[in-house]
Amino acid sequence: MVIDQKRKAVVPTKNIKEIVSYVPRLHEIANVKMEFMSNKDSTNVTPEDWARLAQYIYSKHDDYDGFVVTHGTNTMAYTASALALSLGPGLKKPVVITGSQLPLMFYGNDARFNFENALKVAVAASEAKIAEVIIVFNDLILRGARSVKVSESAFRAFKSPAFPELGRITSTGIHFGSLVRFANPKAKFELKNLFRTDIVSVDLVPGQLPNVMEALAFSGKCRGIILKSHGAGSVPTDEPYSFIPFIRHAHEKYKIPVIVATKFLGGNAYKEVNDEPAVLAIKAGAIPGGDLTDVMTEVKLMWILGQDVTEQNVVRRMLLTSYVGEVSEIKSRQE
Repeated sequence: MVIDQKRKAVVPTKNIKEIVSYVPRLHEIANVKMEFMSNKDSTNVTPEDWARLAQYIYSKHDDYDGFVVTHGTNTMAYTASALALSLGPGLKKPVVITGSQLPLMFYGNDARFNFENALKVAVAASEAKIAEVIIVFNDLILRGARSVKVSESAFRAFKSPAFPELGRITSTGIHFGSLVRFANPKAKFELKNLFRTDIVSVDLVPGQLPNVMEALAFSGKCRGIILKSHGAGSVPTDEPYSFIPFIRHAHEKYKIPVIVATKFLGGNAYKEVNDEPAVLAIKAGAIPGGDLTDVMTEVKLMWILGQDVTEQNVVRRMLLTSYVGEVSEIKSRQE
């Protein structure tokens, strides 16, 4: 992003030349080829953009040692989650996503710092045969499929609350930890970049009436539902605010999968929780979201439905299966 002096507004840059003018020494880090995939505020990024970006990386996979994607921070975690699933476990190259809190034109900006470090991480990851979608922001190296934005203003704007950092960037260089994913030569590289957007995702609020949700969820236009719970998968159970009948109707009558996630950073919604409201939700047919981030829960449900999966037991199995390290797999006593 740059400053439009006439409108006094932050707007997308017009061309690559303008970017390079602010970061002139990129080619000292690596042999870089730059291309525009789109030119929009990340608030307006859609699953069509995810699919197009994944298709580009897939088609150019063998031409480069790694990929760096510059992206607005508002939806960066969504794009990282979507790319991780789209490119899958057969990815053989690092895909590094970065952005900034301040544009390149600002004094004291973090854009140049993050951009240069993203390139350095891509080079180091390529040399180490690391192959996964990574977010590089400030001094942190994070698994894209586990990351969320935690601040609209802090320079350390992203974290992976339920999973350790993949590494750190210090004055002495790039330091990867032991949890990075390496290229698996036996895994077939396949592209699965279709997403269904006809889902409903709602934060549960005390006093919220289920019939408000019913009008939308049971309209015939909804393929999946996510309820972000007050705790580890609990939902209201006292009438007239109980969501148990809503979950049961969605599960049994309308055959719509209902995911119960947690709205807490680093939280976990799973079957073995002893909280009665959570147990009742599961018994009514709800699918626990495990320790998926709220971002990945939404993206992964869209991705699963994009593969024309409709059978709820299959949705449950796929949601809680770790394809790219996005969730800690839990073997339930009930299965």
